[in-house]
Amino acid sequence: MPETRPGLVLHIAGVSQPLHIALDQAEADALRDVLADLMANGETKALTTADGGSFAVNFAHVATAHVETTRSDANAYGAPARGTGFRNN
Repeated sequence: MPETRPGLVLHIAGVSQPLHIALDQAEADALRDVLADLMANGETKALTTADGGSFAVNFAHVATAHVETTRSDANAYGAPARGTGFRNN
């Protein structure tokens, strides 16, 4: 069975396709507890991605969001296997 990873799915206002962000497990666990408040207050939050990077979300522009467990994060931003095309030196 493939390894599963947590991911944040963002549906941005005015954008037809959702944005998938691969999250660090600890970040996903913490985000589940505060996601509703972030959405309700339209706050901005920096999140730790699965590859150890950082991703900022302005929840004022997010229509809906949820944390899910996925079988593949190959297309998700912040996935270790995906890479960014940029080097962090």
